[in-house]
Amino acid sequence: MARPYQKANIPGPEMGTSVFDPKVMANILKSPKKKVFVIGAESLNWELDGKKVADYYVDIANKINTHVVSTGHTYGYLKDKIPNDKLWDMSLINITGRLQDKDWNGLDGKGQYSMAIFGGHLVYYVSQTLSRLKNFQNHLRTVELDKYSHPNARFSLPNLSDADWKEFLEKVIENL
Repeated sequence: MARPYQKANIPGPEMGTSVFDPKVMANILKSPKKKVFVIGAESLNWELDGKKVADYYVDIANKINTHVVSTGHTYGYLKDKIPNDKLWDMSLINITGRLQDKDWNGLDGKGQYSMAIFGGHLVYYVSQTLSRLKNFQNHLRTVELDKYSHPNARFSLPNLSDADWKEFLEKVIENL
């Protein structure tokens, strides 16, 4: 287990797992669960050797054929990269509340999700989202793909440098 990126992030008795192997993360993402990928605006600001992190997330979302929720101002960037029937625009707080509700029927009306993937959010903002989902529901697995360790996510990455994060994401995409 990697140390939480935020030193004061005390998750309680249940802590998530840091996934160090991209093949393992790819297998988690390929699981047959109904998934949603929540992509935040920081993914447009972060670049890895000139490629926006949002583009890595688009590759992942398209390979696993999942619904995507764009938060912040990411919709304009994603609308030409994600099929229209797979892309929605919603705030992080709104999608968090819906994911917590076990009776919500999902974005497509066909049932609640069993896995939520997050990426491209400010670390302290998504940490609170993950904490809420961990503590106030029991039907959803959470995955965090940013370069920080999040003990409130069921699966997250260890704390990585940009170079290691780029390599990790590329290997995940290769193994999907």
